[in-house]
Amino acid sequence: MNKAVRTLFSLHRITGTIIALFFLMWFFTGLVLIYHSFPRLSSAATYSHMSALPQTINMPDTLPQQLKSLSIRSFQGQTVLQWKAGKSTVTITDNNESLRPVTFQTVRDVAADWIDAPIAKVDTLYDRDQWIMYSRYERDMPIYKFYFDDPDQHQLYIASRTATPLQLTDRTQRFWSWIGAIPHKFYFPFMRRDVDKWKIWLALGGSLCLIASLSGLIVALYLWIRNRLHTSRWYNPFKTRLLRLHFTFGLVFAIPLIAWSISGIMSMQKVPTWIVPIEGERYVSQRDMWGGGMLPLSQYRLSYATLRQAYPELKQIDYTRRGSIPVYDIIVGDTTLMIDASTDTVRPLFIPPADIFAGLRNIHGDDAPIHVTLQNHYDSQYFSISGRAELPVYKATVDNPDGSLYYIDPRDGHITYLNHNKILRRYLFSGIHYLNLSCFTGHPLLWKVCMWIICLAGIVFCFTSAWLGVKYIRRKLKLRCPHDC
Repeated sequence: MNKAVRTLFSLHRITGTIIALFFLMWFFTGLVLIYHSFPRLSSAATYSHMSALPQTINMPDTLPQQLKSLSIRSFQGQTVLQWKAGKSTVTITDNNESLRPVTFQTVRDVAADWIDAPIAKVDTLYDRDQWIMYSRYERDMPIYKFYFDDPDQHQLYIASRTATPLQLTDRTQRFWSWIGAIPHKFYFPFMRRDVDKWKIWLALGGSLCLIASLSGLIVALYLWIRNRLHTSRWYNPFKTRLLRLHFTFGLVFAIPLIAWSISGIMSMQKVPTWIVPIEGERYVSQRDMWGGGMLPLSQYRLSYATLRQAYPELKQIDYTRRGSIPVYDIIVGDTTLMIDASTDTVRPLFIPPADIFAGLRNIHGDDAPIHVTLQNHYDSQYFSISGRAELPVYKATVDNPDGSLYYIDPRDGHITYLNHNKILRRYLFSGIHYLNLSCFTGHPLLWKVCMWIICLAGIVFCFTSAWLGVKYIRRKLKLRCPHDC
């Protein structure tokens, strides 16, 4: 074995010993994540606990025509209207009563409405903890954490200033998170609180995995080919059962490990533009497509009474727009709907092609070659393994160097924007890491079987790696301390 290969072999042993336990953890926790994700408070649960709006409301006569936003909801037994005009935000009730203040009793009443169990204790949080790690929670501090004395040991987090529930966990969710999402994604507060450092940790872990798996593959191929040249036959060069098993698994499983390492590095990273250039914008927002705020109030012709009669469980109305179309974004029961407000008849929003073209021209200009089709099938970039992605959907392509590609839901105007750079990242991360590939569309059982096979094979291989690493360390320690020093 020449010096270069011997050095690579040593590198593989060192990095493999360090990273084998991590790989073992990642494959095991990956199986858990198939069934148990990190807990989050679903929108449906939040909507279901909201109060319905009354049959009638008194809209103020003094509302300015040029509003930036307008929202109507029910809270603490009052109908609350909030609008923004210019730089000022106004919040009133529909009958000009004083707004009832949010007190601790308000928050406690919200908690009692969510969980039908005695409250064991309440903590006041000024810093994020294990279950509210994201930076968006900072604006809601302090947050009350309610512990409930029920069999599921629910814990509910509520913003103190707005009485808005933010997170809900139970004992089962917390258990599966500790053996699934938390170690798999490094969801520890000391890491996750600082997003930049957390990204570095993820990239570092993926890089070590890449070094260990790539060096192992090179050494294995070198030994295999060298023996072939010397003996004219292909065979496993090792004699002990564990080394033979590790060598065989390594030849078969090294490529998936290398791919997973790359996907781990890419989990929070962008594809550099020196690999795939971007001439336009990397991201396109709803505002870029449709414009911000709302249209003049006079264009919202659908009356509150008509809307409330059509939806008795109406809970909130937000005045918005989709291009030139005035839209009510409403909460009904435990879901949301977009309603076309341009006429006095209740009809769900369905954006016509002309408005799709107009929105795309806002982004790319009037001279850009744009092609739009309404498709009723999934394709290589728009698909769902569960088969639940909405159809039909507009597919729009723009003939530009970025290969701009849009999928636009006509029911709410939600856009998915892709280009050559973003498509490559999609394959490098979710395509490899989660097997999120179009070939599994509508076949969730097949996807799960493939994930199980890969993860179990990875667990066996990484166990052999970890055990060999332990033996290697013990052997080195004995050489340094031959007399049990």
